[in-house]
Amino acid sequence: MNFVKSVLALALLVFVTGCGKDDVNPTPRPEQFELYIDFWNPNGNDPQISFDKENSSPEIRIDFSKTFAGIAVPPNFTNVIIENVRLIDENNINYRIDEINAYEWREDINDWKQDVEFVMQFNQVQDIAVVLVLDASASLGDDFETIKNYANEFIAQILLQNTNAQIGIVSFSDQISSFGMTNNHTALNSYIESIEQGPFTSMYEAMDVGITMLLNINAESKAILTFTDGTDNNSGPGFTPASIIEKLGSDPNDAGITSFTIGLEGNGGVDKPVLEALAVNNGQAAFPNTLKELGEVFNGFSESISTVYNLTYIRNQQVIPTTDPAKLRFVFESTPKQQ
Repeated sequence: MNFVKSVLALALLVFVTGCGKDDVNPTPRPEQFELYIDFWNPNGNDPQISFDKENSSPEIRIDFSKTFAGIAVPPNFTNVIIENVRLIDENNINYRIDEINAYEWREDINDWKQDVEFVMQFNQVQDIAVVLVLDASASLGDDFETIKNYANEFIAQILLQNTNAQIGIVSFSDQISSFGMTNNHTALNSYIESIEQGPFTSMYEAMDVGITMLLNINAESKAILTFTDGTDNNSGPGFTPASIIEKLGSDPNDAGITSFTIGLEGNGGVDKPVLEALAVNNGQAAFPNTLKELGEVFNGFSESISTVYNLTYIRNQQVIPTTDPAKLRFVFESTPKQQ
């Protein structure tokens, strides 16, 4: 009997110790994501890259349809900069880049060889501009006060990540009002608290106002987050999803304006295909079913917007023909950000 008691006591001790070590604030596990690139430099001073989307990890959010051109850097280097890169998985978890290891395919060994001379550098973008486009239609009812709180928390998280971020707000119902770009947290909160609800939904027209605000400001990274619980039923005929998508890509910044959309499954009935189509330039669409889920989406999108990187591939000026590009592989050592 004493032996049985001893065994049970030991088992309990192991269980309790294990719970205390593993279940309380566990350390996020690092992940690896891969980006595959073709690189060519036909004249030695005009490097270019294109992406292999099929083999690259879907968590790496880049406009895979684009070709990025670089420049020659005296005395004998070339740089290609890839702008507005985010790491986000299918569950909208954001990742921090800790390290990028470079590899090049070598025909002579029929394998990937790690490269320590030609590297991919990364830096988190600090110069960001964001516009929050907020539905203030009557269909939100008493929930609108909670949504105001989420909007304030969204702004707080952006400014916590980057105190110099420029943030603007556009609110819409039958009327559209806006508050210009600033990093004054108190002023932004005061504006949100002053928003009053009204009938109808002028979403496309409000997004157009928000995009114009972003086009008129200089920033390395620009994003727009649009929240609604309904379908546009009040914008003028000149404002359509197609016109909004075209305008989102018209920024002089090659990466365009990244668009995030949130559709709350509420009284208004959201148009999922439209909101998904409007989430362009590496943006995302989310469709929470409850207010609690909505708060989690706002928080996740604040991370997505503020955690953005520019990558710089550095190589020499060796001539590499367009017809026989170098095959490159980059492994991102990444850590999920704590929510």
